[in-house]
Amino acid sequence: MLDAALAYINNHLEENITLDKLASVTGYSPYYLHRKLKEELQEPVGNFIIKQRVQSAAYLLHFTELSVTDIRLLVGYDNDSAFSRVFKKVKGISPREFRKKQLLNASSVTTDRYISLKCEIVRLPKQQAVLFPCIGNYFSRDIFRVWEKVGCFLQEQNLSPENFTFYSVFHDCQNVNPDSVCRYDAAIVSKNTAALSVSKNFVAELPGGKFARYKFCCPVAEYEQVTRVINEHLFCEMKLKHRDSVSYFQYYTLPTPASLDNLFIEWYLPVH
Repeated sequence: MLDAALAYINNHLEENITLDKLASVTGYSPYYLHRKLKEELQEPVGNFIIKQRVQSAAYLLHFTELSVTDIRLLVGYDNDSAFSRVFKKVKGISPREFRKKQLLNASSVTTDRYISLKCEIVRLPKQQAVLFPCIGNYFSRDIFRVWEKVGCFLQEQNLSPENFTFYSVFHDCQNVNPDSVCRYDAAIVSKNTAALSVSKNFVAELPGGKFARYKFCCPVAEYEQVTRVINEHLFCEMKLKHRDSVSYFQYYTLPTPASLDNLFIEWYLPVH
């Protein structure tokens, strides 16, 4: 019971978490669940949820460049003042002070990843991109060496990373074929299309269409586990099926081999 409830809480911090929803996940009545969780957690479940939201916010504040506003939305707060007040109550300082001082140690942050199972159905347009193809295992750090070529390309062309959006393009499913070598493209999409004219030999069109979007942030070593959790939610909870197309990781900053762990990622999975 406790494991199911805690897993739901940790994977749905972006959403409104109710006792009724936790009861439906565990199969117990709300009254019984509330009493048992209080006994096992040694505190009301509402207090535990608040602490988990703050711990995840601290993790994202330290490891990502997301704005404080983006982070408080990711952990379920619609109001800046409410988020700051709760964060300061738990951590002793405001979210911005925490980021500025980079307070990260065993006593200040206990979570080591963020997953949101809030599935959003979106439609992506076709996009012109500069591609850097390679092959490898999607869950290996080695495959991300291709991003070194991206960095060199931007430097040689005197282009600023801030003017591009960065995607990993997955043509296969490593979970289905764990031992296979799969095609992987590092792709950059210009926020100013004129910049793509620098190298027409690299330019290709990224497929658009209907996608399910999930968000997560974790070390590369946990990608396999996290993607399994997300796919299970897609199939079992959302009742959606993949369509034949590529999937994307969208990054907010240029990935580099030295900074791959704990990148904030939006994962777009093609669905019918």
